[in-house]
Amino acid sequence: MFLQNHYKVVATTSLDAVTAMIRNSSADLVILDSEPNETIESLITEVKNISCETPIILTYVYNSKLSKVENKIKPSVKEIFYKPFDLNEISSRIPTLLNVV
Repeated sequence: MFLQNHYKVVATTSLDAVTAMIRNSSADLVILDSEPNETIESLITEVKNISCETPIILTYVYNSKLSKVENKIKPSVKEIFYKPFDLNEISSRIPTLLNVV
C-alpha cells in the first residue's frame, strides 16, 4: 500500500485475478509477494506465453531451499527483492520498469 500514493494499486490474493488483469492489459506492473513455488512458476509462464510485456517483481523472504524454483523463474521476472526490503529502493526502480524515466 506504500505505493498507492503514487500509483493506482490493486491488491488481491487471487492469482486468477492477477492473470485476468494481465490478459486485459489493465496492469502496467505486477508485484507478487510470494515465495517462488510451482503455482507462481505456472503464473509467470502463462503471462509470458500470452506475449505480455507486463513487468513482474517478486518479493519474498530468501530461503536457499527455494533457489531451484527461483532460478527457473528468474529470467521471466524483472526484479526480485528479498525481505526485509527497502520500500524506497523498490519505488525508485518502478519508473525504470515502467519505462517512465
